[in-house]
Order: sequence, then structure tokens, then C-alpha cells
Amino acid sequence: MEHCTACGACAEACPQNILRIAGGRHAVIDFTAECTFCGACAEACPEEVFDLKRDPPWEAVASVGEGCFEPRGIACRACEDVCEARALRARPQLGGTAVMTVDEESCTGCGACVPICPANAITIRQPDPHRRSHAA
Repeated sequence: MEHCTACGACAEACPQNILRIAGGRHAVIDFTAECTFCGACAEACPEEVFDLKRDPPWEAVASVGEGCFEPRGIACRACEDVCEARALRARPQLGGTAVMTVDEESCTGCGACVPICPANAITIRQPDPHRRSHAA
């Protein structure tokens, strides 16, 4: 991000309209939709900000917060349904409820799970270097 000049070319090129310039300093992703990793942002960027050779292009994973409906006994699983990588899974617990877990190794950080969550319980964050898979 140190090479970003906040020109906005990436935001203008993004077909999902999820990129914006934050505080006039650099581009940020606003997961109102899924990133399809199409590369339009990287192709439009005049600086050396994006690395098209990385797959996935960034180190980011989903994180399910306390607001998730599943542990409260409300069946939802919308995030599990929309996750193409199958990184989000409901794990049954004693007592009949489930806990949503994220397999950090499988998660691409695409953000498809963020806008679909009716509880706004999912965020995208940097992965935990000490754990590959974690319960939310």
C-alpha cells in the first residue's frame, strides 16, 4: 500500500464497486459484494500496488463474530451456503446449537459472506499466523 497514490483508478475499474479511496490516502475494500478476483483493479492501477501472481491476491480471511445467529439457536448458515471455497462451516455443539468456524487455509478472503450475513457478524481480517482453522 505504500505505493498507492490514491488516484482512484482501481475503484473506477472495479465491476463490483467494492473499492474506494479512504481518506484520500489509499484504496480500501468495502465488502458490499464479493470480490471476484477479476484483476480489473490491478490492470487499471498505474503503480506497483497489486500482485496478479498471488492466488488469492491477499492474505485475508473471514472472521465470524459474537453476533452470529447459529450459537443462539437461530438457524441461518447463509455464509456457509455462499462460500464457494467451503471455508465456513457450522459445527454442531452439545445442546443443539452450532458454531460457525472458518478454515483459514481454505478461505480466500473474497468477502462473499460479509454482505449476506443478516447479523452483520462477519468481517474480513488478517489471518492468525498461529492457527490454520479456528472457531468464531
